[in-house]
Amino acid sequence: MGCTSVMRKEIHIINEIDQLVHVSEALKEVLSPFDWPQKICMNLNLALEEAVTNVILYAYPQEKNKDITICLEASEHKLKIVLMDYGVEFDPTARPEPDTSLPLHERSIGGLGIYLVKEMMTDVKYSRQGNKNVLTMTKEIR
Repeated sequence: MGCTSVMRKEIHIINEIDQLVHVSEALKEVLSPFDWPQKICMNLNLALEEAVTNVILYAYPQEKNKDITICLEASEHKLKIVLMDYGVEFDPTARPEPDTSLPLHERSIGGLGIYLVKEMMTDVKYSRQGNKNVLTMTKEIR
């Protein structure tokens, strides 16, 4: 019987788009010991970037240098991401699914990023803890 190793990393960024590079680097670091397929890793990076971008753009309207915390925990078959901010309360899981059957010019603007996150992750949960938004996303592979 072997022990399953777990990689953990917590990073703090501010609400600036150029901080996304640190998010991608942290994800790559926690996944590096595991042999996850390249396509899954790319999708996970996209989902994480979409979720973080939403926080950067919308959690702190008109405010700069606000903290966003990202906790990553990876094992051989599972990745857990917890994204936390003290911005405007927003539950991305409560948004209605976009109608992807409509032609692009007939679709309403927005909502596709959240849709992509939900499609790429195994589970996405939101909670408001006091004055903090907590988005927990997990991906399981077998």
